Amino acid sequence: MLSRILKAFDRYIWHSDSRAMPWHKRFLIFWARMLHILIQDFTGGEITLRATGLVYTTLLAIVPLLAFVFSVLKAFGVQESLEPFLFDFLAPLGEKGEEISGKIINFVDNVKAGVLGVIGLLVLLYAVVSLVQKLESGLNYIWRVREVRTLGERFSHYLSVLLIGPVLLILALAITATASSHTMAQHIKDIAPLGPLLIVGIKLLPYLLVIAAFTFIYAFVPHTHVQFRSALAGGTFAGVLWEFASWAFAALTVSSTRLTVIYSGFAILIMFMAWLYLCWLILFMGAQVAFYVQNPELVRHGHGHQDVGGRTLERLALHIMYLIGRCYYDSKQPWSREELARRLRVPTDTILDVLGRLRESGLVMLVSGRIRRYVPARDMGTIMLRDIINAIRRNPSSAEDVDRYLNLVASVDEVMKKLDHAVDSALGDITLRTLVEQQAVVDITDLRRA
Repeated sequence: MLSRILKAFDRYIWHSDSRAMPWHKRFLIFWARMLHILIQDFTGGEITLRATGLVYTTLLAIVPLLAFVFSVLKAFGVQESLEPFLFDFLAPLGEKGEEISGKIINFVDNVKAGVLGVIGLLVLLYAVVSLVQKLESGLNYIWRVREVRTLGERFSHYLSVLLIGPVLLILALAITATASSHTMAQHIKDIAPLGPLLIVGIKLLPYLLVIAAFTFIYAFVPHTHVQFRSALAGGTFAGVLWEFASWAFAALTVSSTRLTVIYSGFAILIMFMAWLYLCWLILFMGAQVAFYVQNPELVRHGHGHQDVGGRTLERLALHIMYLIGRCYYDSKQPWSREELARRLRVPTDTILDVLGRLRESGLVMLVSGRIRRYVPARDMGTIMLRDIINAIRRNPSSAEDVDRYLNLVASVDEVMKKLDHAVDSALGDITLRTLVEQQAVVDITDLRRA
């Protein structure tokens, strides 16, 4: 009975045409699919592996990172706010959190250039940069970003993150402290008729700041364009999940007295590492929500990458080249990978595979900018349709050439040669420009008839 219910539910979620449903049912089905995909991504192991790696990098980088933040806060004269902020972050650890925050602050106070020397400072700086780099790498993996920033872009970007983060921290602490003061709360309460609502808003302020912090990371760190709507959706999901995890972890810490008995003095380290792992995991899961909200075709198709046949890839390549060429012909804004995926209703991974082969063959190229857009790499009159097909049929240069290892059968190889010749003969000398111009004439004729 349970098996039949689950199968019926699965059919309803994945095989129903949600476009014909009311908006509230479409919303529920979308998030039911989203939850299913998030569980698949979590059990896949890649996200958990990256979160684990960041735990150890955080242990190395937390002291120099906080020392850098402390120096920035000191320039604004609010360095005393660092310890309460750190204590709030470690609050789910209970009494151990206060102990850890005190030790970390002592370590930060001991970070002095004269004591460490040049080599020590370089090691600490490398630990901080490595933390930001691994964070970016994890988010780029979620966003299917295959291009990496140049060394100059990384330096400026990482420096911006390290400088903007403390400034935002200052604003958040200042706003929270001001709004939470008794005098300010009394003044707000006396404002009629919005006083009670503003008081509720003040109580929600810490949660909104957590959501804002996650939203900032999702919008700014990945090496791709992230819509604010998508970043906010991921930030809200991660913020709510983080608050729930804080409550659950705090309750678990209080009840886990046996942990101290088993691990003795190491218990505090084990708990600290577990909390860091949970925080990084929540951050990555929120990033996945942001990615799927911006790429809903992946939710519609089920899970990430799908294997497709060679014929489908060839059809996709011709469609993609036509769309890119038509936009260039009409002097319109070039297509991005997300727009192509939505237009063709194909997962982003598949679109990226085709675009990668077309780029490697010199048929399309990227336009500089935060949003990756594609234009023809050369004159469309020199791009043959058979070149587009051959770009998909050939092995990528990065892949091993399996053909040379084949123990060929002469009769079969002759059939393949005939097939290649038939494709070339069928397409002849038809160029991308011919295809685009013919379709443009058809469109204009249809418009005149209308």
